[in-house]
Amino acid sequence: MTHLTKQICFCSAVILCGCSSSSGGQSRASDAGSTADGTGTVGPSPTEDATSQGTDGSSTASPDSSTGSDSGSIQYAASCGDGGGVPPTPTGQWTNATGNLAGLGSECGNMSNLSSKPDEDLLIAGIAQQGLWGSTNGGTSWARLGTGAGSATITNRTSEIVYDPAHTQTFWESGIYNANGVYKTTDDGAVLLAQGSITHNDSVSVDFTDPLRQTLLVGTHEQSGHLYRSTDGGNTWTDIGPNLPAGTGFSSQALVIDAQTHLLGTYTFANTGAGLGIFRTTDGGQMWTQVFSMPVQGHPLVMSDGTIYWSLSSNAGMVKSVDQGQTWQETVGQGVLVTDAPLELPDGRLAAIGPSTVMVSADCGTTWHAASTALPYSPTGLAYSPYQKAFFVWHFDCTGQSNPGDPVPSDAIMRFDFDYQTQ
Repeated sequence: MTHLTKQICFCSAVILCGCSSSSGGQSRASDAGSTADGTGTVGPSPTEDATSQGTDGSSTASPDSSTGSDSGSIQYAASCGDGGGVPPTPTGQWTNATGNLAGLGSECGNMSNLSSKPDEDLLIAGIAQQGLWGSTNGGTSWARLGTGAGSATITNRTSEIVYDPAHTQTFWESGIYNANGVYKTTDDGAVLLAQGSITHNDSVSVDFTDPLRQTLLVGTHEQSGHLYRSTDGGNTWTDIGPNLPAGTGFSSQALVIDAQTHLLGTYTFANTGAGLGIFRTTDGGQMWTQVFSMPVQGHPLVMSDGTIYWSLSSNAGMVKSVDQGQTWQETVGQGVLVTDAPLELPDGRLAAIGPSTVMVSADCGTTWHAASTALPYSPTGLAYSPYQKAFFVWHFDCTGQSNPGDPVPSDAIMRFDFDYQTQ
């Protein structure tokens, strides 16, 4: 199998679309577990990125700074065509990975997001009203992020985490409801700072072709005609939503290709009408062209070779583009997958949630096979840790309980072991 340095993008869930390169050294969060009251901290790695943090939280590093090499880096396949084979008939069982997150006082949408950091053994969970939490032991215990001096307190419901491919301790968080919609860290989550004053955001995407990370695009939650763009690294934002064609759906999922080329995925509750699907601009959002006309949901996945995958609404399948979103083709149709962000495994295979199991494709999304036993519930999203060699699913609830109100479910996160190298 041919391998190359990988830039992986997660939507999850989660997970999309966060990006990270496996060529740089692994930045490790400290292994501090939770304290007796479950509020331990995960701090910056012992070896920091060659960056310094400005007063606004922005990186002041030289554009080519890196963290060196690490023999433990995960190597990824060059393309989905290099993927492994059909997994054997799944055995094993799902185990609980909620740990000390269970019962945390929250609100409707309590367990809002789970992300696996690509360059290190770190899971990051977003809990409504409780901020970000990290686990370095596969979910056995969790420690609160954002405890460094001067860090903002995140109360939103995390919708996406995006990882910087060159600076492994930098990532962005987006979220809906409650205070700010976008936060950034340059020290692996010890200090998280709000980016401007935008709120209620389903997605954040960053121009990683620019070493200075000046262009960002942020989608909005269940809103049409509002889409926010920054050209100064997130300090200020301009609503370019009015430039979209009239009648477009919710401006939910944004993807930056470069400083001028952006994609936007839209849907509505009814999913009827002409303004649904994927829109593309090549002039920074002044003019938009509809390039696909079926509604899409979930974060898009950008593979190592640049192929983009996007889930269709209402479990209608998946589409892909090999030309930066200019044209799209269906890979699989109705009912095979559940609408959610797909993932890339290190061997090039795709993974996604199916109607009853986690599904894996070794042929670029055309055919899918079960990679787990029966799901413990209908998940909100899917993550995969190549370090733990395990899938993780999660869900939230809105039980309306009072005092403390919608606590995190006892089974919010479940784990299924899957070794991509042997299965």
